[in-house]
Amino acid sequence: MNYVGIDVAKTFHVVSIVDENETRVINKAFRIENTIKGFKKLLKVLESISLNKDDFVLGLEATGIYGENLLEFLKSKGYNIKLLNPFQTSRYREQRTMKKVKNDSIDSLIIAYLLNDGKYSSGYVTDDEYQSLRTLYRNRASIQSDMKEVKKRILTQITVTFPEFEGFIKPFSVSGLALLDKYPTAHHYKHSSVDRVIKLFRHIQGNNFNQDKALRLLALSKDSIYSGKAKDARAIAIKSSIRLLKMYLGELDIIEAEILSLLDSKAMVTTVDALGQEITKSDTLIENLKTIPGVADKTIAAVLSECGDLTRFPSIPKFIGYLGLFPTENSSGKSKSVGHLSKRGSSLVKHALYMSAVSCLIHNPQMKQLYDTKRSQGKSKKESIIAVSRKLATIIYSIFKYNTPYNPNRVFTN
Repeated sequence: MNYVGIDVAKTFHVVSIVDENETRVINKAFRIENTIKGFKKLLKVLESISLNKDDFVLGLEATGIYGENLLEFLKSKGYNIKLLNPFQTSRYREQRTMKKVKNDSIDSLIIAYLLNDGKYSSGYVTDDEYQSLRTLYRNRASIQSDMKEVKKRILTQITVTFPEFEGFIKPFSVSGLALLDKYPTAHHYKHSSVDRVIKLFRHIQGNNFNQDKALRLLALSKDSIYSGKAKDARAIAIKSSIRLLKMYLGELDIIEAEILSLLDSKAMVTTVDALGQEITKSDTLIENLKTIPGVADKTIAAVLSECGDLTRFPSIPKFIGYLGLFPTENSSGKSKSVGHLSKRGSSLVKHALYMSAVSCLIHNPQMKQLYDTKRSQGKSKKESIIAVSRKLATIIYSIFKYNTPYNPNRVFTN
């Protein structure tokens, strides 16, 4: 058997090959470019060793997206390829070398040694549907992160140019943005009037901006502490940030619509009848997940995009462990201390479950009861919400595995 370790990078990959005796099949590590020419070079090397694909086990680390195309290429050629946890390979490297030595050649060789030892757990490769969902959801998170930075810039500016504004109206509401876009600083209200201010809101549906509010706003601008320094330049900066924010909001709407569309498509399955005719019918899985009170479509999207097919986890504890929804523990002798929530798992899923748990306190009586019980046991608010998050994860797992709607009588037993 030959073990092929591949260290992945952006533009090239480094390959080491050893046999079951850990003898190098190729004298030293070699490099292949991250191109179709490089992929074919690797195939040529493998075929020069053996034409039997069962004579190889290949492995690479699950580090970002740089190895995705190579992994899919090798899978399409029929090779047995393993996706390895970088944490696992890092610990194995330290064990083998007894020092923190790291370079491309050593990394690829360590992966080959680890494959030979067999003391690894192979990672999960999502199918196209889940990968699409993951790509969209992560892009949504990236846009939201960018939006936060833009909002910070706007708030920083108005802290100087109209510090009284934030206490009067929410800056990022529809009305707040309309005012900031028209009157970016307190000095820009100088030639305005009540009628001009109210006119801004005629096209905004559901607004309640009346004459009294307009008078108060004009009074605030007149008595503002802003000196007027660099008002035109600051106005340009604020307006530019508002345009950028509106663009992000538009992109976010598009991404979220696509996410919902993907969920809807997963809720419909196409089968073929005895006559070969395609029949599209409802798949109740997504619909059943939506029956959990307090759980929104975005929470379902977060869990499925980051975790894929939940049935791959053999048990609930394995699923909870993958999510990282457990506290760290440090025990020595008779002393035992429980620390913060584990850093393992996807922060996107943890955040989505946490926010959904908060929603459950309003919409789900059983979850609220669980929260109250934890609080009565002396747990903090955050600890109690995390307990609800953990319970929520177990419910999602069970519904996904057994494809049944939410039933509190089965989930919460006395």
